[in-house]
Amino acid sequence: MFEYDEGVSGSPVVAAHRLVVEAVDALADAAGPMATPDEVLSVLTTCEGVARRLDRLVVGVVAAPVRQGPVPGRGYPDTVTALADLLGWDRAEARRRVAAAEQVCPRTGLDGSPLSARLPATAEKFAAGVASLRHVDGITRVLGSPAARRLAPQGWAGAEAGLAAHAEHYPPAELLEWGTRLV
Repeated sequence: MFEYDEGVSGSPVVAAHRLVVEAVDALADAAGPMATPDEVLSVLTTCEGVARRLDRLVVGVVAAPVRQGPVPGRGYPDTVTALADLLGWDRAEARRRVAAAEQVCPRTGLDGSPLSARLPATAEKFAAGVASLRHVDGITRVLGSPAARRLAPQGWAGAEAGLAAHAEHYPPAELLEWGTRLV
């Protein structure tokens, strides 16, 4: 199990870690043996909301090494390898988060000017918690397909907006299937 190492003494991360642990413990207590079915369902929906929020935080934090290159001074050839090794993620999980950061986080142009996310409608749904990390992954896969690359820019943008809009209504696997048929 991956354990928090207490970071830098006095860091706001230390206080945040303590609060997260307390919140998770409170949720575990709320879902204990005396919990009603409604309370258990409430804990589950709360956990999913928190998991999506944490995914958004992780993707946002991953965006920095994506923009700047692999973790400096550590000798990693790329960000995916660095994250997989340093955090104990499977390469597929690291790749999913890096790809999401590349698609839904604001970017910086070569001249330093701010650029919007490559997938603006998806970024909006992801930020709102409507689209999960798996939704973003599916949308990225559909729009990176050979069929999608043949679309005119307006058609591609329309497909992205349509996929993002349907993230509310389809689980990730069904969205991927629907999007593949759409494109």
